[in-house]
Amino acid sequence: MNILIVGNGFDLSHYLPTKYDHFMDVMKAIEVKDLGEPIKEVFNNKVEDVPTLLLKVFEIKKAINEKTYEMNFDDLFKKSREKSFIEKTKEIYEINKVKISFEQIVKIQYQLKKNGWYQYFKNHVEKITTWIDFEQKIEEVLVILATSVVKLENTEIDRYDYRQLDVSNLLSQKNINTLNFFGFSENVGGNIRLGTRIQAIPLQTYVNPRFCHGKNIDNGFSATAFLDFLHQELEEFIQIFNSYLELIIDKLSSTCEFAIKTDEWIYPDKIFSFNYTNTYQKNYDSSIDTDYLHGSFGTKQNIVLGISELHDDSLKKIKAYGFTKYHQKLFKDTQYLFLDKFKKKIQQDKKDIEELKRKVMMPLQSAFVKSVQSQLNEKMNSQCLDLNFYIWGHSLDVSDKDYILDLFSLNDDMDRNVRITIYYFDKNAKFTLLNNLLSILDKDKVEQWMKNKWLQFKPNPEIKFDEISSEKTA
Repeated sequence: MNILIVGNGFDLSHYLPTKYDHFMDVMKAIEVKDLGEPIKEVFNNKVEDVPTLLLKVFEIKKAINEKTYEMNFDDLFKKSREKSFIEKTKEIYEINKVKISFEQIVKIQYQLKKNGWYQYFKNHVEKITTWIDFEQKIEEVLVILATSVVKLENTEIDRYDYRQLDVSNLLSQKNINTLNFFGFSENVGGNIRLGTRIQAIPLQTYVNPRFCHGKNIDNGFSATAFLDFLHQELEEFIQIFNSYLELIIDKLSSTCEFAIKTDEWIYPDKIFSFNYTNTYQKNYDSSIDTDYLHGSFGTKQNIVLGISELHDDSLKKIKAYGFTKYHQKLFKDTQYLFLDKFKKKIQQDKKDIEELKRKVMMPLQSAFVKSVQSQLNEKMNSQCLDLNFYIWGHSLDVSDKDYILDLFSLNDDMDRNVRITIYYFDKNAKFTLLNNLLSILDKDKVEQWMKNKWLQFKPNPEIKFDEISSEKTA
């Protein structure tokens, strides 16, 4: 059985702009799109939710020509940091269907403006270049929160002495600034006009009452309230990302036929996808059995976007599990059961063999023993799984450690004819992939797999982008 495991590099090999940079560049283009003074007025006034926003937009739409505010593919990717990649995308795909309407722009602008995670990521745009960096930044915020909670909880505060409620005396300004992307605190004081006089009142920083028990600052900070808000904000960020996949990536239709032109390439019988997109199905085989381990995009999206594990004990204490991939996979009911069928077969084979060995040793009639021995031999010979795995575009990062451990456990106690081919983009990528693998697996295991030729590294298969003939398109 041939099984293809795909990561984001598979989409990038097909020149789909699914990098973190691509997404953020487009969001910035939408965010700064000038929709005129009426919309600015709407944003300057508080809007409670998207339905209320759209009602106001509906009134404005009556007085404008919406088409003058649409954004097409070129508008969205005008300031992309990867010009050559985007030019290649335009060569391969029909981009005219990519159009973001006036109403969609307003909605996304509103979502971006109020989403703390987007604002935080945007502020660290130089430090976050990959989806792995993105995950690490989520963890950084959570660790800052956890350490801040410890300090806040371990400080005895006289609620009648409001100077002691000043969190700038407890937390570093850097940590306060980070948490303030999510409205953690409020400043009170400064220069205040009293009649005709300006009076300077010492500036103090208090926890936002909405994140206090009972929304009352006297009751102290509620880690649960703030954590729930962070999680809600992450889910809203995921909705923004889903819109990007729906409105842009999914609208790209190829203008050519794709063909994988590598001599050793074998079309797969099954796919395990770490992507949210359906690139293989759209371009090669729509009927292939595919499991989306981290969910998929769409109107019923169940995208998993989080951290691999809670390494910090303080994060476990505040139960920040909603940010982990394993919690999200269970909660969102993704197709996360990776290799379970094969692992169960191994366990059942071992159990059956032990039982048959026990029977062979029993003082029974020779004919019965011969029959059992025959069954045992047959079972011993049927342990092979005969699986060929091809990994294309996955980083083998520690964030997917459990999957990698499962995959490389299939030949643990014997050669079950499981073979793995890892494709790489270039030598630097091969170096990184091997590094990542060694950081997860014991070096002896990696050496064993490579020495026995169970594991091979090969360059990415070549994809031919052949123009569709006029006869086929007619």
